[in-house]
Amino acid sequence: MNKIENYFLQQNKIKFSNVVCSQHNKKIVLRNPKKAKQAVKKEEKDIKNEGIELMKEIKNEDLKKIYSEVEKCMKCEALCNRRLNVVFGRGDEEPDIVFVGEAPGADEDKQGLPFVGRGGKLLDKWIERLNINKEKYYIMNALKCRPPENRDPLPEEKANCRDFFVTQLQILNPKIICALGRHGFGNLIDFDLKTPFGKARNKVHYYNNNGKDVPVIATYHPAYILRNQKEEDKVIADLEFMLSELDKVRNK
Repeated sequence: MNKIENYFLQQNKIKFSNVVCSQHNKKIVLRNPKKAKQAVKKEEKDIKNEGIELMKEIKNEDLKKIYSEVEKCMKCEALCNRRLNVVFGRGDEEPDIVFVGEAPGADEDKQGLPFVGRGGKLLDKWIERLNINKEKYYIMNALKCRPPENRDPLPEEKANCRDFFVTQLQILNPKIICALGRHGFGNLIDFDLKTPFGKARNKVHYYNNNGKDVPVIATYHPAYILRNQKEEDKVIADLEFMLSELDKVRNK
């Protein structure tokens, strides 16, 4: 069974006697196993072609190389066998700001891009509200594959993806990093995940990026704010703090 068949079976969207496949906002109604398998093969081809198109959009040759290596990676069987796309990053490839999240969700897995679901729309709203959209910025995750059922990444999964993450940040070489959530932050800074994440806020931390100390500002993940909307003002304050620290870096 290939990863696309496995995905549809897990989502209860495919039964080979009477099939309804839904992917990329398409619905295919099928009546027999042969047509079901043909539909799955077509979906697999479409998804593969999307991956090729995503790599074409990457301009930096070093980033293209890392993207290609991520696509071939099979270290985390539970993730790799279920993924539809690796989720690499989006934005300016010579950024001043890099936003780091934890792992892709279902929408990101389908599109191969980070922060494109409800949480991503909220992040985009913050970026526009604070005029960060006028800055050069890039968005990425600590993990490149979606954990099943959107569970938290396991320590071994983060370890397996670590080299890709580190190399990607070295190539991007940002002036400042904004960590979205405890797992994104924990991949940058030594942080006990049992510690209340709020204690990481309102401080400048530093990440050693290829010998260069890059300021890191921590704030809540958009998914957390969707569940706790009263905390949104804290995120706005954190992002304003990040922009003030970015000005300090530029003026050095």
